[in-house]
Amino acid sequence: MQTFITDQNHVEKIDGMTTEFPYCMHERNMTDFVVPWHWHEELELGYVEKGVSIIRTLHQEYTVHQGDGFFINTNVMDTKLNGNMGKTALEINHIFHPVFIGGHFGSRITAKYLNPILHNQQISVHVIRRGSKEADAVLDQLVLLREMNHRPNQEILIRNTLSSTWLLLLEEIEKHFEAPQLIETETQNRIKSMLSYIHRNLGEKITLQEIAAAANISGREANRIFQKTIRQTPFEYLMSCRLSSAKELLSRSDLSITEISYRCGFSDSAYMGRQFRKACGMTPKEYRQRKQSGASETAVYT
Repeated sequence: MQTFITDQNHVEKIDGMTTEFPYCMHERNMTDFVVPWHWHEELELGYVEKGVSIIRTLHQEYTVHQGDGFFINTNVMDTKLNGNMGKTALEINHIFHPVFIGGHFGSRITAKYLNPILHNQQISVHVIRRGSKEADAVLDQLVLLREMNHRPNQEILIRNTLSSTWLLLLEEIEKHFEAPQLIETETQNRIKSMLSYIHRNLGEKITLQEIAAAANISGREANRIFQKTIRQTPFEYLMSCRLSSAKELLSRSDLSITEISYRCGFSDSAYMGRQFRKACGMTPKEYRQRKQSGASETAVYT
């Protein structure tokens, strides 16, 4: 599972992303993993190698089937989950900062080829479905781009291949994009502030009033906004994040179950055990035995 860290502006920092080479590839196993709500400046271009992936934004839900791809624009709030629970779901994700293609801020390439997409609020997520000439060309390039990560001189090869892929994506979006109905900016800013507060204080005792105060609103308004956008109450979302964090620690650490329960914000291990069984159908110990040798996500950093 990827660790989600935000800066002082509540923007996520991507594992493997550097200023020297602002690109990385994530090979993500979505079989038993839910990506928490998050957002970042980097763009995402990827495809589902196996199974079905669901991408949810504040505006819409997108289903991406095996062999199809997706584009997620800069600073789009989204969450991902397995679209066919119990079945294997694998995703290949290329993540890069716009400057990787544009060269520098304010360049002609940025103005002509990037900004029309980056500044279009209607383009949050675009599903690339095989079957059209434009979509097939983009998806073939994404598969090729994955191979670039393992070749000599990969830095130049990746940048050139990604630039060519971007040109094809522009054509694909122009011909096949369907715009969703948008949610007002004020609501988006409020939910971002509350989600950031939850992620930063996951291991602490959190009240509804504290979550609401992060967005300078009442608890009642916080509930309304969560239900409208996230489609969960604040505490339902908080519990899902705590359980996801517990799954990661159970899979990748030798910490005791009691220590994990405290680190994830549960009052004690018994309470975590009840919530874990309710959500996962097994105890934390059983989950650890099943997953200890596996990893939820492998990232390849160039």
